[in-house]
Amino acid sequence: MKTENLPCVKVEKRRGEELRRALKELELLRTDARINSNADFIYLPLIRALKEAEKREIGVAELLTREFAVLEQRRSIEDIVGLKPSYEIIGDIAVLTDVDSTVGNEQLVAHALMSLHKNIKVVAKRVSPVEGVFRKRKMEIIAGENRTETMHKENGCKYKLDLEKVYFNPRLASERNRVAAQVRGSKEEIIDMFAGVGSFSIQLAKRAPQSHVTAIDINPDAIRYLRENIKLNGARNVEAIEGDIREIYVKFRNKADRIIMNLPKSAYSFLREALSMLNPQGGIIHFYDVISSYSYAGGEKRKSLETAINKAKEKLTVKIEEACELEHFHSLEILEARKVKPYAPYAYIIGIDAMVKIRSH
Repeated sequence: MKTENLPCVKVEKRRGEELRRALKELELLRTDARINSNADFIYLPLIRALKEAEKREIGVAELLTREFAVLEQRRSIEDIVGLKPSYEIIGDIAVLTDVDSTVGNEQLVAHALMSLHKNIKVVAKRVSPVEGVFRKRKMEIIAGENRTETMHKENGCKYKLDLEKVYFNPRLASERNRVAAQVRGSKEEIIDMFAGVGSFSIQLAKRAPQSHVTAIDINPDAIRYLRENIKLNGARNVEAIEGDIREIYVKFRNKADRIIMNLPKSAYSFLREALSMLNPQGGIIHFYDVISSYSYAGGEKRKSLETAINKAKEKLTVKIEEACELEHFHSLEILEARKVKPYAPYAYIIGIDAMVKIRSH
């Protein structure tokens, strides 16, 4: 096996998987080189040296050069079909997200995926956007077994789910891991307001077994799978509750030390309920929004990730102050704001960790 000296990132083992996923999403990870490690650190090989902006975005201070074993290059799907399809893998199902629908293309891509990835048993495509309060979308089977139910593994957890009955985004794996790492070993009361099948809740519960997680969702299918997943993962400290958060939030008033609000584009309309459930002495909200990166300066239209992050922080600050009755608002501190993933051209899902305190009524 040949070796090469490659630029690489040195990272503590606890951050290794998070950073590996981030580099892969940015298409900066050298996937044909074998990752090195020792007792304390992991060395992730790069396609090229990182730019300063990229280093800041993923949170690394320095680059190294190190010798890596380079694996024999295997054929890519682009080599086989002559195009680069967009897809994601959930369990043993590959979901086409953007493929030229010319007759034969989808079938060609589907069979290429199944030949390259022996674990894939179904190839499907999206035929509708996410719709309604239950957050469902329609799928069409292109190849393989005729089903949309699967078992997905992520960060040491298992999730049983049906892609037509519940919402699940595999591209948030790094974000779920990042948030779960914050609660490791702590004893907190956590509320996941839009829990789905438990992708945040179960990881939080497993990282912090002394904590209690209340996982709420309005979709009965999501709650059914959530209860199955609680058993699958032995997460006895998760309580699954089916219901509309606007109707049941009063049961959890002043209870939460931490709240997950993973409902981009709609979460603002639930801030009043979230703040009512938050511990008045101080609690953390993990908030997600879709933000455009465009701004206007000097009559010119400009775009940057920094613009999107600043817009998200300013918007959340204003909306929290509006949602609180002014005489009860105490303080807000933005602990961190970052790009979670691209959403559309020049738009991102931005995640914000905010510490909020509210004066007691």
